[in-house]
Amino acid sequence: MTESMPKVQTVPRLLVVGSYNASLTVFSDELPSRGQTVLGDQLDIGPGGKGNNQAIAARRLGVDVAFVVKLGRDAFGETARELFAREGLPLGLILEGEKGTGVALIMVDASGDNLISVAPEANAELELADVVRLSTMFEGASHLLCQLECTVELFRNVSQWARERGMTTVLNPAPAVPLGDDTYRLIDLLTPNETELKILTGRDIDTDEAAIAASHELIERGVGSVVLTRGARGVMHVTAGGTQQYDAYYVNARDTTGAGDAFNGGLLAALTEGTSMESAIDLGMRAAAFCVTRAGVIGGLATRAQLDAELPSRYV
Repeated sequence: MTESMPKVQTVPRLLVVGSYNASLTVFSDELPSRGQTVLGDQLDIGPGGKGNNQAIAARRLGVDVAFVVKLGRDAFGETARELFAREGLPLGLILEGEKGTGVALIMVDASGDNLISVAPEANAELELADVVRLSTMFEGASHLLCQLECTVELFRNVSQWARERGMTTVLNPAPAVPLGDDTYRLIDLLTPNETELKILTGRDIDTDEAAIAASHELIERGVGSVVLTRGARGVMHVTAGGTQQYDAYYVNARDTTGAGDAFNGGLLAALTEGTSMESAIDLGMRAAAFCVTRAGVIGGLATRAQLDAELPSRYV
């Protein structure tokens, strides 16, 4: 990035506890079916992982971010440390695991659709004790953001700990797995896409009404509210009291791999600044739309200046 990042403050407002994965992405005209081999025309090797992507997405939008992560003692881990230094993420929050650094294998076709498989490795070793040991570096943070490339147990433990300290807890349930009510009761804000919502509830999400009903099921089980991302059909915010829908920004997609991460980073960047949910969702949608126009995730995570230049807000 050529734009300078704001200096990291003593107390980051956003705490991200999550994953870093080295991403190996092959671009080809089509995605393979089971047992099929297809020839690609481009290989990209770079940083990734949902925790990493969301932390950097929020950081580039000007928010002070504390990212607690566990890496392996390998070349992928060194690449991550160099990246965090460039992005202004505190290096004192990096932990070393016994296993190697996580790896994501990604395939992207000509339309931007993708297939992803992840080996968590050191990400699966991250524990509440690690977070507590480092907590003096982010004491007073207002929001916790987690994903599920680390363990569900980690989210439950960290969110309970964060709640006791007055933080708002946010879970991006990716990759999605069925969760219990003991977990849902710890989520103030849930940010699934439609596939993830289907996995969480076992419901078909084929109409607006079905999406709203599935979201209400999770609210009844303990979730505070649901922000459902729907790709080109925009975003739906469902609360116990009603539903608000937001139209997506129209762009020509090149690679949709990091759209959800860009959205979550933008959403949390705005929420930690105390803006309205409407403005936060708008910033998230702009960040996601910008991201899908670039190949690769990190290169598609925008600064405020880039968003204002290419995708100015509808709400200004």
